Order: sequence, then C-alpha cells, then structure tokens
Amino acid sequence: MRTALLRITARLTLTTLLGGAAVLGATMPAHAATGNVVTDSGTGVTIRSGNATTFGAVGTQPNGTVQIDCQIYGEPVTGKFGRSLVWDHVPGKGFISDAYVNTGSSGLVAPLCTSNPRADKAIAWYSARNGSTAYQGYCEKAAENSYGKTAIYASAKANWNDAVARGAAHRGDLNPPKGALVFWDLAAPYGHVGVARGDGYFWATSVGGKIGLAKLPYFSSYLGWAWPNF
Repeated sequence: MRTALLRITARLTLTTLLGGAAVLGATMPAHAATGNVVTDSGTGVTIRSGNATTFGAVGTQPNGTVQIDCQIYGEPVTGKFGRSLVWDHVPGKGFISDAYVNTGSSGLVAPLCTSNPRADKAIAWYSARNGSTAYQGYCEKAAENSYGKTAIYASAKANWNDAVARGAAHRGDLNPPKGALVFWDLAAPYGHVGVARGDGYFWATSVGGKIGLAKLPYFSSYLGWAWPNF
C-alpha cells in the first residue's frame, strides 16, 4: 500500500516536468491513465465539480476501474490510500480524490490539469479584497482564508518549514503554478506568504501596505513555493 508521504513527495518532484505541458496547453489524451477506485463502503467516491470537498457533488464514481485524463493538486483528503493532495479528473464528469484511487504508482500518472478551480477561488478571494489593509500583519491567515481555511499554521515561516520537512518545497523557483503558496524570509521569525497567479505574479498582503498584486520576487529573501497543505 502506498504511504501518504511517498505519494505526495514523489508527485511533487514531477510537478515541474508535467506542469510545463499543462501551461503550454498541450493536448491531453482522452484517457491518460487508468486507476481503481476502492472505498470501504463499496459505494464509490463522490465526484465533485472542483478539487476540494467544498465543491458541489456531481455524481458518484463506483468502485472499480476509472479513466483519468489529468490530475491537479487540491485540498488534502485522507482515504483508502492515505493522505493525498492529488485530485483525479474523470473525463466528462469531474474530480475525485486520489486518496481513494489505486493507480499502481506513487507518482503522478497523468498530466496536470490546465484548470484549477480551487486556485481560481483563492485568487478571486484576494482580488475581491484588493487594497484592503484588514490583513496587515496576518499574511498566513489571509493565505489560509483564501482557501477557506484558518488557524492551520502559526506563521508563514512555520508553513514553509513544514513544506521543507515534507520534501514539498520548491526552493528559489520563480515560476510557481497557479494556486501555489509563495514564501519569503521576512519579518523574522514570522516570514511572509502569498498566492501565485501562475503567470509570474502573486497576491499577498503588504504589497504597498495592503493586499495587492505584484510580480515575483518583489520582496527580498524569496524562499520558493509549495502547494497548500490545507
């Protein structure tokens, strides 16, 4: 059985390679991979309209063989195969958590999806608060709130250190994918964090003293990026 750590670590090491094709809009095969849905209930796994449990259910994928045309990182789910950040897109249906899918591999088995509904919502959250000073001094809270979460990490630096410990940190990489968290070693010992837009820009607090959009790296002491672990 695959462990959660192996699943997440191996998949993250392949992100850059597979992400390039996705960003360029490469045509993906109708069925890039095949997996096997396994649930204890035997009734299958919920199909959702996006890569998080907060997105609406659009059906159920029964236990057994499932076709996967692409994969994307999203809300972590603990299921039959441990804890996973990966969501599988079922052609013509929607997203299912890879925590319930046996793909026979500890790594990504399909290209990264060109769309990321959860990241779109996080970016929209910041955009709707452009110019706000309400989160000054609370960059980690803003990042978590943009993803519908709160009180996960004590600070941005704690978040980054956890990503490093999990082998999920992309040190110094100035090309984070849309929805990735971007980190700086500022305001010791707290650090700073924002959300990447996927085009070299990011949203964060403290951009000119308020929530704003800026081009990376903008601040000094840029650390890198990691997918949200929440």
